[in-house]
Amino acid sequence: MKTRRLIRVVSCNFERNGGGDREKWLAMHQRLASLCPTILCRQENPGHARSGAGSTLFNESKRILSLAGELGPGLGATALYYDPEIFEQITMWDTKWPGWLLHPVAMTLRLRGTADVDFVAGCTHLSYNSPSLRAGQAEDVTRFADRVETYKTSTGTIERKLPVLAIGQDSNSYVDPDHLVPGEAPIPELTQIKDATHRAHRSYEIAPGQRVMDSQPYRTLRIAELDDVARRAALLPHGGGLAAVAPTVDASRTHGPAHRVDFVFTSRMLLPALIKVEVIEMKGLSDHNTVLATYNLDQIIELYHEHTTSAA
Repeated sequence: MKTRRLIRVVSCNFERNGGGDREKWLAMHQRLASLCPTILCRQENPGHARSGAGSTLFNESKRILSLAGELGPGLGATALYYDPEIFEQITMWDTKWPGWLLHPVAMTLRLRGTADVDFVAGCTHLSYNSPSLRAGQAEDVTRFADRVETYKTSTGTIERKLPVLAIGQDSNSYVDPDHLVPGEAPIPELTQIKDATHRAHRSYEIAPGQRVMDSQPYRTLRIAELDDVARRAALLPHGGGLAAVAPTVDASRTHGPAHRVDFVFTSRMLLPALIKVEVIEMKGLSDHNTVLATYNLDQIIELYHEHTTSAA
């Protein structure tokens, strides 16, 4: 029987990169390594820098994970790792965009053994405190779905828009209430968030004195046909059910009820290759749980070829 080849995409917000606690940092990276990620999207990376002790720490993380990887620009607060036996990096994107404190990291990855089977992968961490900034940042993230590359062929050159394999994101905002899976935990209501400052962080005014919870980034990405893989998986017969859309942040006094703010987004055309999504509990390691999405690699390749042939 032919063994099914898998792609495992992990998105993990590790609170303050362990806050200087060496044992916690090591435990988290060992935990992530145990998930056998093919692509790992990491948010909150202070301490991972490009020189000195920070560079040593980042290099050690790659060794523990058995992955290659790159830090985002600026503070290096995002990181994107990939399995170098499966992918090679073709292009490192320039994502030092205005309006970001925690700049995203993105790259074009090529499937090894091919000449042109290329995908986009990225990691983003939207603004913690500003709904208006998040709205613009989500619009920036749609650039990932608009990447066009030029390829040489026997008859000349062609331009091809690349599919997004995965964007791991801490959105600091919510699922569109109209797209909740039946039975999924609802997004918090403003009155359930007891901390006044956090109410301002997670909602915006639509009329004097009238505020709504912020789901705008989620809606913006869906318009660009970047879809929430957890929602898709929850609706599949064996995709994880409601466990796929389990909260990624526990209930708290400041944040209100448990809810989902961590996502993996994929180009809609690749969704048929999705097998399942799991939310991995990280209690004692981070204030966010981790999202793990599993895809069928051979089906991804088939969908890629169908997409590029039809677009030619």
